[in-house]
Amino acid sequence: MTIQYDGSDFHGWQVQAVGRTVQGDIENALSVIYPDEKITLIGAGRTDAGVHALGLTANVKLPSKLSSNELMQALNGNLNQDIRIDLAEVVEDDFHARFSATAREYEYRFVKVFSPVTRNYTTHLKWEIDKNLLKECAELLHGKHDFTSFCKATAEVENKNCTIFYSNWDESEEKLIFNIKANRFLQHMVRYLAGTMLEVARGRYTISDFKSLLKNKKTEAVVVRAPAHGLFLKKVYYD
Repeated sequence: MTIQYDGSDFHGWQVQAVGRTVQGDIENALSVIYPDEKITLIGAGRTDAGVHALGLTANVKLPSKLSSNELMQALNGNLNQDIRIDLAEVVEDDFHARFSATAREYEYRFVKVFSPVTRNYTTHLKWEIDKNLLKECAELLHGKHDFTSFCKATAEVENKNCTIFYSNWDESEEKLIFNIKANRFLQHMVRYLAGTMLEVARGRYTISDFKSLLKNKKTEAVVVRAPAHGLFLKKVYYD
């Protein structure tokens, strides 16, 4: 399934003991359609509380009593309007939404003028910034790096190496958007990158500080995490 959702009212993707989650809502909807089945939904990633998705992929093994289109319609009929299944399709048995993925794409949205209408989907850009410094930081990310400095300290992964396929900033009259695509992402990584690049662009940190953080060298600068509500998972890629 390809899923989009407004993360504002969720405690993230992954099912938790307390709090509404995207995975939990979809699994509950599937249990209504398939009451005799043990439902386990596998997501391509675990977005945090408040983070949104335009194209998160998930897979689940189900009996074939419904066609893909019938399943999609049934699910959407049982889900609240802040989640929607945009596509459902049959895949090979060895497909895994997370481990079969070859790349993921995110964007982080800043808005130049605060709006109560978009406050849950953008972060207000409060300072004058140097766009050239943002561009320089984004270019430094290209290629393979150890992102130990730019992830949650307790992240439980074997290594923290990620390969960045592209990283850039787009500007319009109203918004400033950070775009990034990589083979994998660590917890909070995009938010730390966006927030810390902004600190460079507003003059609190230097490019040298950013380079030191990227190379995990000792520096007085510390990473800054941008708020969750400006982040969108755009797309998950497969071969």
